[in-house]
Amino acid sequence: MSASKILNDYEAVLAYCCDKTMNGYEQALHYGRLSGYFDKNNKLTAMGHKVARLLEDDLAA
Repeated sequence: MSASKILNDYEAVLAYCCDKTMNGYEQALHYGRLSGYFDKNNKLTAMGHKVARLLEDDLAA
């Protein structure tokens, strides 16, 4: 997977988490970790990449 794809996925999931928490960066990351989207190092998990695909598919439709 290319670096730009990983970054785009990360940004999409982080934006989703920001929308869910209606708060700042730290709260969004916390929500993402609790939801299984980010690991303890704030990198996307396999679930996070799946969520990014779903977000992209929804935006494309």
